[in-house]
Amino acid sequence: MFEIAHAILLVNNRYALQLRDNKPTIPVPGKWSLFGGGIEKGELPLDGIMREIEEELCLCPAEFKFLWNYKRLHETGPMASYYFFEADVTHLWEQHRLMEGQAAKYFSFTDLDDLDIPPFIQEILHRHHTERIS
Repeated sequence: MFEIAHAILLVNNRYALQLRDNKPTIPVPGKWSLFGGGIEKGELPLDGIMREIEEELCLCPAEFKFLWNYKRLHETGPMASYYFFEADVTHLWEQHRLMEGQAAKYFSFTDLDDLDIPPFIQEILHRHHTERIS
């Protein structure tokens, strides 16, 4: 089983998402998704998400809050363990430099309905939004 870390990045209480590259060799090409990626062998999930955010956005948030862990089939077939973290990057966002993907933008929760987002990530964003307002 491989491990994946994703970050729910908040900018002024909006969701920062990545428009993934449109390459058929990657999972969910050309869709809006969370930033993150595979956790390297021997790496802790927190270290993995910190590395991924620095690699993909050139940002180093001061704090990541662990949210959830899910085990489910990956889009490519094998079982995977997904770790989800949250970080507020409002004060850092203007400094970001996109190093991976086609675009990085932030959206209100209601704007998400108009985006092409993988179903699993839609579920995660819905859960996050629901738990934040309750």
